Amino acid sequence: MVPRPFNGKSLPGSRGEKSLVAQFEIVAEAFLESFELLEEYAPIWYTVQHHKRALNALRILQADKSHALGSERHRASQHCK
Repeated sequence: MVPRPFNGKSLPGSRGEKSLVAQFEIVAEAFLESFELLEEYAPIWYTVQHHKRALNALRILQADKSHALGSERHRASQHCK
């Protein structure tokens, strides 16, 4: 299936699609899980540059108070600072 281009509009559930807010929450949760795994296992290819990019993305997600990522996940990421 080819994804449709983003048009900036919310996608109401008329065809069973999730809203942009719900999609954002799914993407944010998946990013956070990936971030935590990378930080925990630190594969050899995971460079300092990758780590810094991931931290910047995490800070952007955490700065959006309407999509806060939960306090226990926030605490789990604190060891990286």
